[in-house]
Amino acid sequence: MRAVIISDFGSVNGGAAKVAIESARGLAEAGVEIVFAYAIGPVSERLDHPLISVERFAGEEIWQVGSKVAAARQGIWNGEAHRFLRDLLSRQPRGKTLVHLHQWTKAFSPAAIGAAGESGLPIAITMHDYFSFCPVGGYFDFKANAVCRFRPMSAGCVTSNCDRASYLHKLIRVARQFGSDKAMRRLEAPLFIHVSDFARRFAEPFLPPQARHVVVENMMEAERRPAVDVARNRHALFLGRFTQEKAADVLAQAAHDAGAPVRFVGEGPLAGEIARINPQAEIRGWVPADQVFDEIAQARCLVLPSLWYEPGPLVIAEARSLGVPVVLARTTGPASWVVDGEDGILVDGGDVAGLSAALGRLQDDACARAMGEAAYRRYWADPLTMARHVGRTIESYRRLVGGTS
Repeated sequence: MRAVIISDFGSVNGGAAKVAIESARGLAEAGVEIVFAYAIGPVSERLDHPLISVERFAGEEIWQVGSKVAAARQGIWNGEAHRFLRDLLSRQPRGKTLVHLHQWTKAFSPAAIGAAGESGLPIAITMHDYFSFCPVGGYFDFKANAVCRFRPMSAGCVTSNCDRASYLHKLIRVARQFGSDKAMRRLEAPLFIHVSDFARRFAEPFLPPQARHVVVENMMEAERRPAVDVARNRHALFLGRFTQEKAADVLAQAAHDAGAPVRFVGEGPLAGEIARINPQAEIRGWVPADQVFDEIAQARCLVLPSLWYEPGPLVIAEARSLGVPVVLARTTGPASWVVDGEDGILVDGGDVAGLSAALGRLQDDACARAMGEAAYRRYWADPLTMARHVGRTIESYRRLVGGTS
């Protein structure tokens, strides 16, 4: 079996690239031949494996391309990327090869979908976000600060000024989505790989009717440590970008109202607003990747109050693997892992009062300890290991290539 993995980036710069690279490595170690096609360097050392061949399209991140006109043209349809991928895919052996798209919006453009469809090879698409049907990728209205209310690419969608930057930027995204949708319609029977049950249920109605669907959660390799005694910890923890859709400001207000200590670790445009809302909040920059688990282990609970329908953030799994209970919006992918009130607490996105009540509830030592112990036990009953991810990915691949190996 051979998989041509398409990823804008050759090294880790975010969740999608990390999953693409680590999945490629895990698949290769399981005996799958991998062709890793990327556009933006450098190349991760994790791709150094006898069964991985790396192919680079000499592209650039779209909004770093010369003039805005040139950037827009490349983002809508990158003709050079199309030719590169069309040639690469034409050289692959039939009957044993599939194409797996992870990320294409930053450099390859919808031309990646077009080239994959023209190749005649089976196609899998991992849904790290909602760019497969939504022009802004998150199904979120940044001007209304709420989940979108329009069907993607409807008249309401096209005319809505919902982009984080500007309406002109939105129109460029709409043009790109038109090309993406056109290419998607030409795919015979693509397999969409969703990273959570929630994300599948939400996204499936917006995807091509001829598509197939499967859920394969991302991997989260973690050494099994003893469970944290969270009753000894005091602060709630937010770990991530301080951005509008992730609602760090909502947590700042809720913690202030509950009189609960809170720590924000990350960076982003809402840092000043967090400090204004909650002067007692502790705000820190990013911690190195090898210190993330230590940071989480200091928390009484981890909070993910996202307003957007976040598909599968792994920080929730990281917390649960340590026995740290989570408080998160019920409209996020990991909410399906949580038994509300037993190993975590689910709240409505944007509900300051509900989030404040949840934080207040977890200030009780017995409650926090019981939820943490339950989270630890349930996580390790079915951990998100690389072996689990690779096994389910290979099962998905076999659905595409007819059982060949």
